[in-house]
Amino acid sequence: ELKEVSNQPQFFWLRDFKNFTVDESLTFEEKMDVFLRDPVFMELYSEDIVRDESGKVLSSRTRLSMDNVEPDDVKSQVDALLAQRKVGESQPANKGQSDWLFFTFEGRYYIWEFYSVSPGELTLSTVLGVVAVTSIGTLFIPHWSAFFFVGPLISILYIDLLGVLQFAGIKINAVSYISLVMSIGLMIDFLVHVLLRYYESTEKTREAKVKDMLRTIGASILIGGISTFLGVIPLAFCSSEIFNTIFVTFMGLVTLGIG
Repeated sequence: ELKEVSNQPQFFWLRDFKNFTVDESLTFEEKMDVFLRDPVFMELYSEDIVRDESGKVLSSRTRLSMDNVEPDDVKSQVDALLAQRKVGESQPANKGQSDWLFFTFEGRYYIWEFYSVSPGELTLSTVLGVVAVTSIGTLFIPHWSAFFFVGPLISILYIDLLGVLQFAGIKINAVSYISLVMSIGLMIDFLVHVLLRYYESTEKTREAKVKDMLRTIGASILIGGISTFLGVIPLAFCSSEIFNTIFVTFMGLVTLGIG
């Protein structure tokens, strides 16, 4: 049973067929012919039953209402997806079948499936992204110690960006997922330029290197960050949640990257 479905289907051809009075001497196919010749049942189920030329039922469908699934509760939706899948797996008709014969389908399943796999996929994408930019950054920055700056700092910036999205009330969805993964490549830009200029500086002391970096590449990074910020400001006035998510993400990564 599915606890997400509280009531029987309003219209179900097999239930009505069993209650339909017909000559018991007829075969199943002949009974179906009589059943579907009834104008009421023909109107209700003509599009829900597929039969071959001999009258054999090839496929059929009925409509269920998952009325116990909260529309704003992701956990409730994921639980419903997994529960209906478990019911399908337990059906004898599906045993040993790569393509199930008995199953439920709803267009929202695609979204619910995304919700179910996105935490693991986002974690994997984040780890791979951080490892990739750390490795590549270490190759191009002319000092081995760069590894100990790139990896930890990009991880801190990414966690801070997650906090910005949480503070703004943005949940993980398709747009925020893409924005978060993309932000790793954008935030590393700020970090690598600063480190590269620091290590290339000809000054003798660390303090002098920092000042030299701020005088040269620091101003360029600041201008680049401000121009990016100004470029996404119009998105703040959009009523679309998609553009609003992009705005918050870019505002967060630019502010954190410059900082």
